Amino acid sequence: MGNLNKCRLNYSLSNNRNYTAYQMILPLDLSKKIEEDDPVRSFLEVMEGVNWSKYLKTQSKKGREEYNPFKMIKIVLFAFMNQIYTLRGIEKACKTDIRFMYLMGEEKPSHMAIQRFITKYLKDSIENIFGDIFESICLLDDINKDVVYVDGTKIEANANKFTFIWKKTAIKTRDKTFIRINNLVERIKDFIKIDKKEQWSPEEVEDIRKQLKMIMEKEKVVFVYGKGRRKSEIQRIYDDFKKLKDTLESCLERINLCGPNRNSCSKTDSDATMMHMKEDYYMRTGIFKAGYNGQIAVSDEYIQYGSIYQERNDQKTLISFMDEFKELYKRHPKVIVADAGYGSYDNYFYCAQNNIEAYIKYTMYNKEKEKKYQNNRFNKNNWETNENGQLICPAKNEFYFVKECEDKRSKYPRINQYYSCDKCVDCQLKSQCTKSKYNRTIVINPILKEFEETARNKLDSELGIFYRINRSIQAEGAYGVIKENFGYDRFNRRKHENVKLEFLLVCIGYNLSKYHNKKYRILPQA
Repeated sequence: MGNLNKCRLNYSLSNNRNYTAYQMILPLDLSKKIEEDDPVRSFLEVMEGVNWSKYLKTQSKKGREEYNPFKMIKIVLFAFMNQIYTLRGIEKACKTDIRFMYLMGEEKPSHMAIQRFITKYLKDSIENIFGDIFESICLLDDINKDVVYVDGTKIEANANKFTFIWKKTAIKTRDKTFIRINNLVERIKDFIKIDKKEQWSPEEVEDIRKQLKMIMEKEKVVFVYGKGRRKSEIQRIYDDFKKLKDTLESCLERINLCGPNRNSCSKTDSDATMMHMKEDYYMRTGIFKAGYNGQIAVSDEYIQYGSIYQERNDQKTLISFMDEFKELYKRHPKVIVADAGYGSYDNYFYCAQNNIEAYIKYTMYNKEKEKKYQNNRFNKNNWETNENGQLICPAKNEFYFVKECEDKRSKYPRINQYYSCDKCVDCQLKSQCTKSKYNRTIVINPILKEFEETARNKLDSELGIFYRINRSIQAEGAYGVIKENFGYDRFNRRKHENVKLEFLLVCIGYNLSKYHNKKYRILPQA
């Protein structure tokens, strides 16, 4: 056959005729088709600095052999680096994108295979993987890890509309149900001897229904339902107990879903909390929606750590966030820079206890710089003190010490001091000074006052101004890139652990993209 093809070729050449040559197609080296400055080159450079063997241990088992986990981790992380957040999007990229084909060795895993890989290898070790990738980037780029810029944002959960649960509404309905149950108990006292109670359980209501049913069977009362059929009095009570039992079970279920520390949640994703978002993508207005509070710590434009919380308030997340940071890196950052949303007694105390230099604004930091605030002579912070350290009000009256009490709302010991004046009743300036019917009382926390004074001096210093400017650029800038440039403003997964996994993958993708952009960044000439 080979000789025959050679004869045909020679014959065609000798007669100067057109001929068709059958070419042999060799395996294509995909790396030759990828540019030297392509993001996949920077990506592989970072991946080489991580010891993947401790996370991707292959297990021998019977059945079909799974895809190589060292290849799978590459396509998952590279997908998040290129803003591909869905499993089907990764599956499609492995079929159409030459870079994914190169990373996967031209294998084409399905979206379910990718999901099984994420669940098996990444779900329990994503935080350590995040830390190792960040340390790998630190070896390639000069990063100051001692200073972190902390910021938070609310990201919408993957929950349906109008699935909100309000804990206070459920509690009110539950209490009203208790009253209705007691009213029914009063009506059946001739049949069943049972006392009223402040609280009832669904099991206790069911026991009452069983006793009523036994009485009805004993008296041969026939159950009737439907239009035109009149129920007996005892059957009506029996049916009312059934409705109240169902209502009580529904209320208790909603209260348990919210838990002790939350006032709301969503039916679709019970771990998500109802939060006030800045803009609704349906009505283009601010509205309460189910979401999570994402926290990041940025150093030299890279996200050093990120996490997800159910708290709506940033103040209550900083301590847990720093504890997780220490658990991952076995150290605390030396400097924390944050906005006024984090300024609280507990956060200042925590930083002082762990030798962290806190450049954190307190609540009134920006307000104090306003002329209206400074010119308000009835503001206690603008009052003068006498030789004994007592506050002097605008009417030249002294405020004396009354008592001190422990504030149990704080995590750390906190003592509040109360001061009052006995001349407020007859004072001509009372209407402008206080709304109280009696003497004005002032509450002062001396430790918090000292914390705020220290924070003010730091923030107003030259270094503090530098940190404040960089926090706005780096921390808020990172969220701006993720939410606006990357188009990531809604989670695809549900439940807290899955959402945290997805958020950390997004942060990893951000860091990988940032390293590539900084590597090929054109600096302006001096």
